[in-house]
Amino acid sequence: MFKLSARHVTGLLVVGTTSGMAIPLTLWLLRDPVRFTADLLGIGQSAGLIPWAWGMATVIAITYVTYTFWAVPFVREHATELTGLKLLAVPLALVSGTLEELIFRKFLMDWLGALGAAGFLQVLGTGVAFGAAHSLWVLFSRDARIILPVTTATTVLGAALGMTYLLADRNALPVIVAHIVINLIIEPWLLLSAVNKRWGAPQPVRAVHERSRTGCP
Repeated sequence: MFKLSARHVTGLLVVGTTSGMAIPLTLWLLRDPVRFTADLLGIGQSAGLIPWAWGMATVIAITYVTYTFWAVPFVREHATELTGLKLLAVPLALVSGTLEELIFRKFLMDWLGALGAAGFLQVLGTGVAFGAAHSLWVLFSRDARIILPVTTATTVLGAALGMTYLLADRNALPVIVAHIVINLIIEPWLLLSAVNKRWGAPQPVRAVHERSRTGCP
């Protein structure tokens, strides 16, 4: 019976996720291109008037990628690997970084603000929602041990991006760019690690061969 490899499964997940996330972005763009680019994405003159937000976004991207490399050595070991799977993940990084920031920062935080929530509550709300949503990818691994670390890390990331969004005077472009950069570096390897349950660094081929030869587990 034919069985898909972990990389094939990851590739299908990447293509499916990219396609699904691209649909609302495409509809918003076609419906009102000016509003989409200027109001939602924040592309315009105002994007150049928020240097502190850009600086914070840069620090967040570097910090989270560094943390991921430490927490998931498998991602670090494959980060420079250029394969077809990596190329598939490029559009995923673009659409996921954009859509998620519009949902969790632009829409959610603006909605909370319209309800009268203070900035602290907006940041807290977006962090918790972001962490809860990203904990769902743990389902691919079926490994309960990583639920808490994943939820905690993405909650902190979501809150940090929320603070950056407020610092940017609610211009979403800095957080979108930061999110895209993070995904461009760590994906598809983070998703692949969840599929094949390999969080640690790949074992040397020689060591694997030696254990196979001796019958050791």
